[in-house]
Amino acid sequence: MFDELHTIVSTKVHSNPFETQTRALHSALISDRRVREILEIETPEVEDVSEIVELSKGKVLAVRMDKAYGITGFKKPVIASLILKRLIEAARRNERNKKWIDGGNVNSSLALAYFARKFAGDAAYVMSRFFPQYVLDYIREISGDSIYLIQAPNLSLGIERDFYQYLVQLVRTDPRYKRYQPLWHAKYSGQYTRFLGLELADKLSYAPDYIVTAIGAGSTLEGQAIPIKEKFDGRPKIVVPEHFRSPLLNFGGAATTIRNGRGNKGYPADWFSRPPEGIPHYVIGPHYEEMNPLISKDVLRAVDRVFLYEDDDWKEMSFYCHQHAMGIGNSSAANLVIAKRLAEEGRTVLTFIYEPFRSIYQGHNVHDHDSAIRTRVQPAEETTLGQPHR
Repeated sequence: MFDELHTIVSTKVHSNPFETQTRALHSALISDRRVREILEIETPEVEDVSEIVELSKGKVLAVRMDKAYGITGFKKPVIASLILKRLIEAARRNERNKKWIDGGNVNSSLALAYFARKFAGDAAYVMSRFFPQYVLDYIREISGDSIYLIQAPNLSLGIERDFYQYLVQLVRTDPRYKRYQPLWHAKYSGQYTRFLGLELADKLSYAPDYIVTAIGAGSTLEGQAIPIKEKFDGRPKIVVPEHFRSPLLNFGGAATTIRNGRGNKGYPADWFSRPPEGIPHYVIGPHYEEMNPLISKDVLRAVDRVFLYEDDDWKEMSFYCHQHAMGIGNSSAANLVIAKRLAEEGRTVLTFIYEPFRSIYQGHNVHDHDSAIRTRVQPAEETTLGQPHR
């Protein structure tokens, strides 16, 4: 499969010798049916989940990345798109290279592991030292050990900057990774997934009032939320949920902050693990200490409002969805909390469900690293990433 993709990309690059813009070549190739099939990129469905979240009025529409991409989650098309970017750049140099390196969170690691396995390539991935061993074991088990995980040391730069800086050091100075191509998804993920946002916008027959999305690396905000907002001439307002322990967006008062009331704790006491020591909360995806500095100011200016939530809010929503056969990740649950609140103003809200429920959410750091809840919950995942599509 890699050979076929490499041939398609090389042919396109060398048949357009005067096209020097990678973005232009990428745009043309990402529209190629065979490229999309090989990279397994599809446009997710937009589903009305108003009944599931029990709305009294208004409407909540959800982009079901969890259904489209399964256990690899919403970063699968991001990593696929950036692999294509790197293939274009390698083809210009007449190189054939299927070694990649990146850094970040669980979803990106699983997506990169998937393509390393599919293309019989090599992948390395830098993660924060704060990720506990059970998370690394989970990634290795699910991916079939198709990715090499590296935990960054303490560089005294902060939770996020430590592993980003260590990734840069490895790429620049470590001879073991000289041939590895950095994907830099923290910098390029939004730029190279705008095509998904445009395709999603075409699925919508009218403008939503609000678009609710969390911000981590920024791929969903820049790649999907903003193109949808632009398609409807700026009418939808982008709302970002943030945990009250990590309020990172600050525009000098330009954004409105809404504080939700405490939930009713309508979930078991051992629902979701406690965060590892040194981490302020257990919502995986959004940054904890610092907004990704590689997100441009223009992208952040597209955000209209911020909604602060608490642990009870997202845990209650997560447990409720699980009881109603919609097992989802914790940042997705936070999105639904805010989406429901806004929809009950009589509005239509578009939000994103990034990933399915994962087994690592349960039974760790709770009652001696085990929990009865773990025997009752059946995560929507296989024991491995499964066989890549052929």
